Amino acid sequence: MTAAALAVLVLALVSPTGAAGAPARGPSGVAADECDPAVRQKTLALLGAIDRPIRPETWRALGPCAEPVLAEVAASDALPTRRALALEGLAAIGGARAEALHRSLAADTHEPRAVRRAAIRGLGRLVAREKLDATLRPLLERDPDRGVRAGAAEVLSRRSPAASCAAIRAQARREGTAGNALFARALAACER
Repeated sequence: MTAAALAVLVLALVSPTGAAGAPARGPSGVAADECDPAVRQKTLALLGAIDRPIRPETWRALGPCAEPVLAEVAASDALPTRRALALEGLAAIGGARAEALHRSLAADTHEPRAVRRAAIRGLGRLVAREKLDATLRPLLERDPDRGVRAGAAEVLSRRSPAASCAAIRAQARREGTAGNALFARALAACER
């Protein structure tokens, strides 16, 4: 799915009206038009703070009304660093829509590497540990981008080492000399 198609999908999901004119509701049941505009402003202000990390508690403190704003930015054509930060916020808030967007962006080879790696990190938080290997192994083993493969290895080595470390070691060997450097963190985590 291209970024434009994904943006249309997400904007449809976060639009003030859903099917049959009913307000679109996030996982919390809050309609976008029920949200305080100040939450949108605070969310966008946090997305402008790319020079300092934002704690998950900060994202969650914004409440459910931050979700549509974060989803909109993550699926937009904004700077990749801004989109990556929006994905980080969505992962902190959680929910089925957040997971679906993370899955879509992680798999889209047309997306910038920074966005895809942020989506992979988010999946590490959103997907249950027992399902994470099945979710990320295709990216680890078959993605055309070596950096994305390394990102999947890092998440898997931290969250699902028992199920994934053999596959990570095998992929690092297939990567050759360049794989040693890119997969160093994942391999070190597997050795612990």
